[in-house]
Amino acid sequence: MARRLFAVVKFFTKAGIVGGSVYIVYDQGLLGDGAQSCEVLNRVSTIVPVAMDQWSKYLGVELPDVPKLGVPLTGYWNAGVETTASALSAAPTKCNEYTRKGWQYIKGLTAGAQ
Repeated sequence: MARRLFAVVKFFTKAGIVGGSVYIVYDQGLLGDGAQSCEVLNRVSTIVPVAMDQWSKYLGVELPDVPKLGVPLTGYWNAGVETTASALSAAPTKCNEYTRKGWQYIKGLTAGAQ
């Protein structure tokens, strides 16, 4: 009985965390277009260092400085999504092309064996 209760509490805790995370992501506009995502990224990049500094002082832990990147993250924010969408849209054509090339290769091997 106690194991089942623990399993149920564990499930609802995980579901609550996941549901809350999805709600926050949706509410902040991360699922919108690229301009909204870049705006949220700029806002987060200014808020997070201040929050980390406050929490480190509160907990009494000294954290190392965040390294400065020479890469503008806002320019690459949606690059992975765009690359994935491009690959998925080209997949049927590439699959057809590779199948045709493989079939021609097998035909060449069997024609040479006869």
